[in-house]
Amino acid sequence: MRIPLLSAFLLCLSTLFAQGQRPLQESRNGWYLSPHGSIRILLLFAEIEYDVNPGKDPQPNGAEHWRKGQLPKWKDELFDPHPQPIPKAQISRYYHDISLGQYQVLGDYIPQPIILKESEYPSVSNGHGINRLVVTEANKLGALRTQHGLSVADFDNWKRGGKPGLPKEAGPDSPHSYDHVMVILRNSSFTHGQGSVDPGSPGKLFGYESDSQSRFGGMNALPFEILQHEFNHLFLGGNNFHSGGGNAAMFNRYFICMQGGWGMMGGANSSLLTCNAWDRDRMGWMPRDATHRIRARDPQGLEVNADLDPFAGDTGIFVLRDFMTTGDALRIRLPFIPDSEYPQWVWLENHQTHARNGVPSDRFHYEGSGDCVKAAVPGIHALLQVARDDRSGQNIFGGHADHLRPLVASGHFDFGVRDVEGTYNCISQGSFRPLVRDERLANPLTGFHDLEFPAYDLNGDGRIDQREQLMLRLEERAGKLHDEAYVFGHARQVFRPDGERRIGMDTNPSMNSQLTLARSNIEMNERRAPDNRTIYLNGLSVELMEQRSNGNIVVRVRNNDVLVRNDVRWCADSIVLHPLNGADEHDLVVAGGRTLKLDRGLSPTRISDPEAWRGSMLFSSVTKLHVQRGASIHLESRARLELLNNSELHLMDGSSLSLAPGARLVVDKGSRIVMHGRVSLEGNSKALAKLERKGRVLRL
Repeated sequence: MRIPLLSAFLLCLSTLFAQGQRPLQESRNGWYLSPHGSIRILLLFAEIEYDVNPGKDPQPNGAEHWRKGQLPKWKDELFDPHPQPIPKAQISRYYHDISLGQYQVLGDYIPQPIILKESEYPSVSNGHGINRLVVTEANKLGALRTQHGLSVADFDNWKRGGKPGLPKEAGPDSPHSYDHVMVILRNSSFTHGQGSVDPGSPGKLFGYESDSQSRFGGMNALPFEILQHEFNHLFLGGNNFHSGGGNAAMFNRYFICMQGGWGMMGGANSSLLTCNAWDRDRMGWMPRDATHRIRARDPQGLEVNADLDPFAGDTGIFVLRDFMTTGDALRIRLPFIPDSEYPQWVWLENHQTHARNGVPSDRFHYEGSGDCVKAAVPGIHALLQVARDDRSGQNIFGGHADHLRPLVASGHFDFGVRDVEGTYNCISQGSFRPLVRDERLANPLTGFHDLEFPAYDLNGDGRIDQREQLMLRLEERAGKLHDEAYVFGHARQVFRPDGERRIGMDTNPSMNSQLTLARSNIEMNERRAPDNRTIYLNGLSVELMEQRSNGNIVVRVRNNDVLVRNDVRWCADSIVLHPLNGADEHDLVVAGGRTLKLDRGLSPTRISDPEAWRGSMLFSSVTKLHVQRGASIHLESRARLELLNNSELHLMDGSSLSLAPGARLVVDKGSRIVMHGRVSLEGNSKALAKLERKGRVLRL
């Protein structure tokens, strides 16, 4: 029997619901709140009167910015009460800028502080439950009266009951419900820079519940970092979305150490205090006239798809306008990673900074805090994305934290760690163990960088615990300490046409894939897939050609860029070279006068099973480079390939290594070249024969 098309569709739909199929989740719909449209927040300022235990008051006399018994001086700096073409208040402006004008966050406040007496509220020390107490006390005022005379209807733009990933319904509830109630406390257990958020209501406030709520400590200043971080949870997801400097040691992550950087889930340890391109893509924040999900311009100024797979031919010249004001970005997929492992991409964003684009949040975290903080400079900021590309489906709120790792122009290194703490004074004062940066120990493949928290076995127990991480507050170079708070952003981290202008297979950092180690206090995948435990050399490169007077940056994206034109030191437990179809049919070419070293990495690539090495315990293995069938390495005249500290070069059946006259192959004691099957090895026959007699060239 034939079934009409519409009837067939309805039958299929009813069958899906009968089988219990859940509606499709989409990230652009947000977690519990919609990141589109407009919301107005009801704000209450509160303080605690410690009339039972005065000694518990973290700030008994108040502060210049927020005096005891008063409202803070910055009370009008958080939210604009009414829409404006360009918002003036900090939080309203922040959301206007990061959403490209597609999300409007307004707010108003009750114009007197809510005082909680400890004698009346014995549980007042429980910060996460304090909203219910604030609501109880506020109800004594009798009725809702805000600074700008708004009613409950003005705070009710969305229906209650928004579900993760599903469309949120605009419109008022019946009876009304505040969309969000926020409490900021002067002297609570949150002190400053702490807080939390959750869906649900703290109880009826002037007769009405709320859809969601939050609470923050504002003891030292307007709590911008924690406020935007926690509120952004309601759009992005739970603690497993911590990234960009907003993660904590207790949460699972994709890398061996916590990451800094920037993004909506950033916070106290961020560099820039703004969003990144992954955030905007996740939220569906695009210019209204945009055609492509990720977009840039061609040299003629026309929009082009900027979600690139260069290995499949997506190469050429691209123009990136200012990221904050246009949303332009490039995303580059890294090849060769097996389908069973986490996929990886590199993002490029052109940040022209607040001085040129007028966006207040497009600056380094503590810019303006003193001469020690180097201001952000216009240029390209880069991020590596691991997994987390699921914008629709049934598991879009799964995964681990720190799925974004910055790629900084200052490079990756095997940092040394001083045993004695040093004193830092930049931004704030304290003590920390300095990290030692030695240019000879540059390690683009497995080293640490400025904007992360290098992990070490600091207590010597043979394991690297979650909390055994340092930060780059103090850096020692050539015996001199530099106190410049690098972890919070530094000009040296920005790629610029007149500075570090290229990211390629041979640069530091590199465009090659990276190792991941999903971890808590254990290695969650036991060093197997889906973790990436091999680095794939890929021949991709990005070069900044010029920055135009209007701030646009011209970028060339290439594949088959296999020439090693820099001295480079490669360290990794496993490195693989596939055929890349490079120049002269070679897949890795060391330029004349340049040296490629394969060396033992000193930075951890695992958190257990250390190996004794020259008086130290290393959480890494010897470096092994496997040259796959059909792949070829060539050394030009005066080029050098050095195998150091037990490193191994494996030439697989059907691969080749050739040395031009004048090229040198150095294989130290303990290192070796292993030839598997039929391998072409061409060069100085006497030198090669000598290495073979010493057992440093093996034929299997």
